[in-house]
Amino acid sequence: MEHLNYVKLAMLAELPASEEKSVSYLHQNMSRFLKKNERVLILFPKKDSAACRILERSILACGCDPLWMGEDQRWMTLLKTAFTSKCGCLIGPPLTLLGLSKLAKHMGIPLYVKNVMMAGYPTATWLVNGVRKNLDCMAWGCFDPGEGAVIGGFTCQQLDGVHIRTDEYTVKIEDDDGNILPAGEEGRVVLYPKADPSVRFVVGDRGRLDTRTCSCGSTEPKLIDIDVEKKGNEDLADLGESLHYWSSILDCRMKKTEYGMELELVVFPGEKLPKLPTVAKQIIRHYDPETDVPFDHQNMLKKRYLSVNNH
Repeated sequence: MEHLNYVKLAMLAELPASEEKSVSYLHQNMSRFLKKNERVLILFPKKDSAACRILERSILACGCDPLWMGEDQRWMTLLKTAFTSKCGCLIGPPLTLLGLSKLAKHMGIPLYVKNVMMAGYPTATWLVNGVRKNLDCMAWGCFDPGEGAVIGGFTCQQLDGVHIRTDEYTVKIEDDDGNILPAGEEGRVVLYPKADPSVRFVVGDRGRLDTRTCSCGSTEPKLIDIDVEKKGNEDLADLGESLHYWSSILDCRMKKTEYGMELELVVFPGEKLPKLPTVAKQIIRHYDPETDVPFDHQNMLKKRYLSVNNH
């Protein structure tokens, strides 16, 4: 039996030494693409937390100007701020970044964005490619294990997978029974904090581990071929990917109930929609700039799969 343990990793993340190391690590990686005096728009409300401090301090260390969205998280507010601020970099949840890129393209509003950084990455390749295509930009990933304060890794400099921080974590690939697989084989991604190896963090993604020296020169182990682990909801995950892929769909929300699957879509008027499945409840409505907030933001505080290594 695996027992949930959200407090333990949070306590590790709040240690001053851990925060300082995370700031240094994030600054080192973000300095690859951030330019001095550049404005960086963060698509989260600013909070008094280690995660927010680390992010802000890292941006400032790059000589850049961090802008926080505040409490108004409506799609239109995000887009207006991204345009009027002339920000060169966006940071936020992957689905929010994808939706914002669709909204900008649909409305014909040119953004100055050259880079986006996905918080919580690694994430599915189709998300990364969607943002790159819509905004004509580079997409990077800051990999945090659910708490946002102990950074777990970052996108390879050659955009070839995700390197893991070996000073903080040991990364392993496991099969569905928890058995450790050799490098190169596909399975569940699991991280073990070196400060407390009893904590076992199941990331919620599948992938392969490459332990060879990377083309970028790094010797840190690298996650490649990353995909979302469906965890028994394969039909939901596949449907979500196919719907989010369409430029006509700004946002979608799915859930299973005792009566069957429920589906809610926020769409752009006049655009072509895909063929939709038969579901128990279906809501399709036009995007409302006055009220609509990303569904992803409504769920961003949900915990993921942190557990003590107690099989």
